[in-house]
Amino acid sequence: MSDQLAKCLQEHAEQFARFRVPFRTASVMRGGVSESVFIVAQLGQVAIYYEDVEEGFNVSEVASDGSLITPGFEQWTITDAIQHLLALPHDSVRSEPDTARR
Repeated sequence: MSDQLAKCLQEHAEQFARFRVPFRTASVMRGGVSESVFIVAQLGQVAIYYEDVEEGFNVSEVASDGSLITPGFEQWTITDAIQHLLALPHDSVRSEPDTARR
């Protein structure tokens, strides 16, 4: 990840630094199988996560239990993931209380 951050625009690196969190694992269900990924940044209820098997980044909503609600299948660079996180509308995805999604 450090190599990719060094290559991205300064603006993206600065934005990532604001949303960065200590790496933590999160579970994601795919095809009925639970897999683990690493959350690396979070803005509200939406996180950038890294898949070590696929070696790429993606964005997903995070449930109250820490699992990923809307995992993607794209394998983005960190720059792509930052851009997608920031492009999300400021609507219910970011502001809806956890209890409203149940």
